[in-house]
Amino acid sequence: MSQLTERGTPLSSHGRTAAQRSSAIAAAAVSGVTAAGLGLGALAVAVLLLWVASPYPDSGPSRALHLAAGLWFMAHGGGLVRETTLSGAPAPLAVTPLLLCVLPVWLLHRAARDTLATAADQRRDDGTAVAPRTLLGALLAGYLLVAAAALVYASTGRLTAAPLSALLAVPGTAAATLGATAWRLLGRDAAALLPARVPRAFRALPDTLRAALTGPRLDTALRAAGAATLALLASGAALVLLGLALHPGRFADDLGQLAPDWAGRCTVLLLCLALLPNAAVWGAAYGLGPGFTVGAGTAVGPLATSPRPPLPHFPLLSGLPAPGPGSWWQIAPALVVPASAAVLLARYAAGDGHRSWGRTAGTAAVAAVLCGVAMGVLGGLAGGALGEGTLVSFGPAGWLTGPVAAGWTALAGVPGTLGLRAWRRAERRAVEGRGPGLRALPGHLFRRGRASGPEPSPDVCPDPSPDSSGELSGEPSPEPHREPEPTTDPTLDPAAVTTAAVTTAAAPTTAVTTTPDPAAPSAEPSRRERRAGRPAGRWTGRGRGRRERARRGKDGRGGDQESAA
Repeated sequence: MSQLTERGTPLSSHGRTAAQRSSAIAAAAVSGVTAAGLGLGALAVAVLLLWVASPYPDSGPSRALHLAAGLWFMAHGGGLVRETTLSGAPAPLAVTPLLLCVLPVWLLHRAARDTLATAADQRRDDGTAVAPRTLLGALLAGYLLVAAAALVYASTGRLTAAPLSALLAVPGTAAATLGATAWRLLGRDAAALLPARVPRAFRALPDTLRAALTGPRLDTALRAAGAATLALLASGAALVLLGLALHPGRFADDLGQLAPDWAGRCTVLLLCLALLPNAAVWGAAYGLGPGFTVGAGTAVGPLATSPRPPLPHFPLLSGLPAPGPGSWWQIAPALVVPASAAVLLARYAAGDGHRSWGRTAGTAAVAAVLCGVAMGVLGGLAGGALGEGTLVSFGPAGWLTGPVAAGWTALAGVPGTLGLRAWRRAERRAVEGRGPGLRALPGHLFRRGRASGPEPSPDVCPDPSPDSSGELSGEPSPEPHREPEPTTDPTLDPAAVTTAAVTTAAAPTTAVTTTPDPAAPSAEPSRRERRAGRPAGRWTGRGRGRRERARRGKDGRGGDQESAA
């Protein structure tokens, strides 16, 4: 009986652990299904509202739901195919609205964060938890299950989802989002989610490259690259808005010809808002130099704009420059794009000046490369085909925008980072009292025969030094009308040193040693000590010898008097 009782406990504990693991995996899968369903539902509600508000709907709600499913695939980077065209041939639609990408990425991020947080709580409670790789795999499986069902539904109709692009874009976007979330939450432990071959290949890299890709240097490079990318996008959006502001009449004409009623105009304006991040990428490519295309065989850049074929009446295209060579007012604003990226990259990559020159330059170079990768990916997503014929190539080329962005950012950002590093290092050393500030550096370098250290300002009293009479004086050359300074040093701590007796104006004949008063308040620190960042009332190496000579006298009479006493 006792043997049966002892065997029953491990079995029940094992069963409880298995149930907890199954529950955690099922919860992760349900989170993936919920994230995909919420994304599809949000787009379906928006499309149905526009369909209801349309005064002349030419189809039923089924086509609106097909459009919502197609937009969901486009938000992941997939493409669509228009089956009904004037020529009869299917026309691809491969431009990804970047603003729609925010919805599925944010939902996946929230689901992965909650799943990993739940697993961490279970591990703290009972010490048993499912591996993060298993949980994220279950979440991805639930998400892809809904994506497969939506792909089957969107494969019929006038606007269908391209199967190959959907099979590549949806898993790729989901896996990249889950990996970024795990890296954000787990740090270096997120490397355990990768296959075993990836860590082995990473360990085979040179030590310098591995050090640049790990640790705080990578975090600094990521922040600098993110800031530089945001600067490029903000500058590109500013160029687009400037072009639209210079052609308000053309914008109103295109909007009126494309949608004569107010419901249609609201729909077109919402579409323009969804494509505004795409226009920001186009503006950034324009400012960086490669530019973008608005049809096969065309180019729009700051130096020149080639003749283009007739384009659809779309409001965002009304700000395009006229064909011909670029003028000075077109080239000058474009210079702001790489300059803004270089400034923000230097702002975040320089640190506080504690790194060496080589490491600072390496961090800035890695940040420039990451910025180029980000702009290349965004350029590839923001451009693509809008149909057949002249619209088969539309937007910037990612394979060209990325390297140019990395080159401009590195060319201007690395020297700027090194200059900002030198400035911050000089300021930090000046605050710590170990060197002059950057503004006082020229005078410090050309001074000769003077002690090193920052020169005090005229309103700062120097340390007391003994005069010819043996008394302590606050000025090296006191003025005749000024009263002599007190004989006690205000920077001495009465609890740590002995105080000299106050004597007459004549030279002292005896040295009186008194017992320090512990209850006496500590004196105020001098301005030099406050500027140097030293604690009040403590002796330094140079100040100790100076004060000893002040107490004993310059000719050693104080020591003889003490010995005689």
